[in-house]
Amino acid sequence: MNEQTKKTESSPNAAVTLGILLSQARKQKGLSVGEVAERLKLPARQIEAMESGSYKGLPEAVFIKGFLSSYARLLEVDEKELKQYFQQIFPAASHLSTSDSNKVVSADLDFKGKPQRRHFPRWLIVVLVVILISAVVYAWQTKSTSENARQTATAGQEVSVQTASISDIAASNIRVVPMTDNEHTGSQPVTEVTAASQSASTSNTTDTQVSQPAVSASDTLVIKLENRSWLQVSDKNGKVLISQVVDAGSTHQFSGAAPYKVILGYTPGASIRFAGKDIAIEQNKKRTAAMTVGGN
Repeated sequence: MNEQTKKTESSPNAAVTLGILLSQARKQKGLSVGEVAERLKLPARQIEAMESGSYKGLPEAVFIKGFLSSYARLLEVDEKELKQYFQQIFPAASHLSTSDSNKVVSADLDFKGKPQRRHFPRWLIVVLVVILISAVVYAWQTKSTSENARQTATAGQEVSVQTASISDIAASNIRVVPMTDNEHTGSQPVTEVTAASQSASTSNTTDTQVSQPAVSASDTLVIKLENRSWLQVSDKNGKVLISQVVDAGSTHQFSGAAPYKVILGYTPGASIRFAGKDIAIEQNKKRTAAMTVGGN
């Protein structure tokens, strides 16, 4: 039996002996196969294969030497003794030093010695998706809130212009429109109900007829508004006849209590007639007006 045959026969025995050595060292440290596998980031099958000395199914020799070196360092096995076992187990690769085999990082290899793929954590993907959805919802809600606020502010400005109070209207805007000589004669308020009256000129007939409303236009005030506006009208006694925001296209008529104090919150499109005559409405930057109609 030559020297080469002795080396071939001794190689399996050396692998088994090294496996027994590693197994005993592991048990002395109180470690289980699972704990060693977790620390070395290797499958438990590879740990058992190294302790049994059977390297079938393991990757190439250079990787096996790397696994054994990592295992020996974990168990604090003497490096010189480990090198002697390597020379017996891997005679064809004995020229490779143990330090060269230590360059193999076992954590980056799988059971077949192939580099492991680093998978992106799924939980991180879920977190990113949730954050993205939350950001989209927040942006949508913020946009909706700002749009509603803008529309509310615009509507508020329009109403505030129309509902200008008496104190906001300059005294210079107040104008007195005098009554004519015929306008001093008081008349009854406008009535919408017609009455049947007998003819006084024909005493010998019993026929009756329906008369037109007995309304005097001598001091009738008519205000027409094309736009929604604030309107306040007070009579000669200071009684407020109307004080509110009125709709666009509305007409308001008053009689029998001249002179009137009229306040308009929005003058564009407004017209005033008194005693059948148009009353000029002075325009200003505020688009408001205050005047006395029918005064002396």
